Amino acid sequence: MVTIEFETEKQCRNCFSQLKTSLETFAELKKEVLLTLSENNTNIHIVFSRNSREKRMNTISILAAVMSNFTLKRYLPVWLEEVVRGRFFYEEAGEAEAIIELAGELLAGEHREISLENSLPALQRTLYSHFYTVLNEADRFSYASFILFRLREMKNDLTECVEWAIDEYKMEQEYQTMVEACREYLRDNPPMFDSVHVNLDDEPVSFFDEEGSQFSQSKILGLLDDEVTFDGSLPVSERIISPLVSMAPGQVNLYCSGKEDEGYVIRTLMAIFEERVTFYSDPYRQQQ
Repeated sequence: MVTIEFETEKQCRNCFSQLKTSLETFAELKKEVLLTLSENNTNIHIVFSRNSREKRMNTISILAAVMSNFTLKRYLPVWLEEVVRGRFFYEEAGEAEAIIELAGELLAGEHREISLENSLPALQRTLYSHFYTVLNEADRFSYASFILFRLREMKNDLTECVEWAIDEYKMEQEYQTMVEACREYLRDNPPMFDSVHVNLDDEPVSFFDEEGSQFSQSKILGLLDDEVTFDGSLPVSERIISPLVSMAPGQVNLYCSGKEDEGYVIRTLMAIFEERVTFYSDPYRQQQ
């Protein structure tokens, strides 16, 4: 028999319920293990049948997986917060919460451009291994002590993720600041053109005025306002945001096929120009 000790009745009952529910889905396992609560509802007793070692190991494997998921669900946000506040000293609630949310997204693989060494599946495997070992070797253990001991290791594993999240958070803050600066520029400056047509699929991207005349690179360079610095580090031929903002057109007509690499540009133009943006799927030249 293995006994898991908990500090609170609520935590014990929650874990017990999770284990019972998971075991109920495996009819054969119900014959291999008996789960009971202590009288004070702070201990879970796990009694294994006297069947083969292979069946016992299979049961322990499932119990370890359930315990890992239970632990990550309840403690991962806490661990992330301790890393964000304790190691990187982000004390302001809004900042800390935003970074923790970003870190959770990174761990879950929602940002495909960033590959973490310690992803959520990797953390699950690590916890699973620890739970499997303790369930297989110990007769009794404290869940709180187990978590406290493993927390040091998990904090180190989560540091990489939090560092990425902080970088992403800072870049997003800078992005939002520049978007707002562009909006203010549009509010403060009258339109140079009633409308501008933009073929995003062209290489380089091509711009046309309301009469269908294409802007040359020298014309675009002459229109650029030094006050608009959104993509100022790029060569003129690769700039899209700053030429359009400098022109401050009353209407922006975007022509694109929806390629994945256009997503950032479209998102940014919509954030800046808002209701001024209209989309078309065919290139502008084909409509002349």
